Amino acid sequence: MTVEEMAKPEVTRLLGEAAEWRLLGLLFEYPSASWRTQLTALLPDLRDESLIGMANSSLEFASEGLHIALFGPAGSVPLREVTYQAGVQYGYLMAELAAYYGAFGYSPSAEEAADHLAVELGFVAYLKLKQALAVAASDSGPAQVTADAAAAFIKDHLAVLAEPVARALESFAPAYLVQAGRLILQRTG
Repeated sequence: MTVEEMAKPEVTRLLGEAAEWRLLGLLFEYPSASWRTQLTALLPDLRDESLIGMANSSLEFASEGLHIALFGPAGSVPLREVTYQAGVQYGYLMAELAAYYGAFGYSPSAEEAADHLAVELGFVAYLKLKQALAVAASDSGPAQVTADAAAAFIKDHLAVLAEPVARALESFAPAYLVQAGRLILQRTG
């Protein structure tokens, strides 16, 4: 078996993970027309029926009003990491996130802050995609660096948000978002 043949299942797995992380990020973004286009375009890349169900439910039920009520400035479910980072100064957190994003060439949209759950989930999706590309190119050094960065970012940032957000979603959100919160919590430990 060649290196290329051995790498193919790994590339496929990583691309699937990237699509799943991207879906989770999209579920917490503002539901605009471009959001619907992105979510619809992502559907064919999802393999898990529960994820497909979450995506379809989101397309059916997500609205601007629901998003603002849940995640807006006075919403029931804060999605900013700074809300949950005890003892960390806002400027330090934002500088750390900017360093992570800059090191890997990630440019989040200006619509949300760098510490927003959707942006952070999108970053993990981006890292999984970069890792898949490195594996496909048989470039093990960058693949390992990217894998390590994703694991550290999940532990240091997403895990901080996962439990309190999932708990708040249980009380206030529709079923597809509750399911998404549980999945994020499961994946972040």
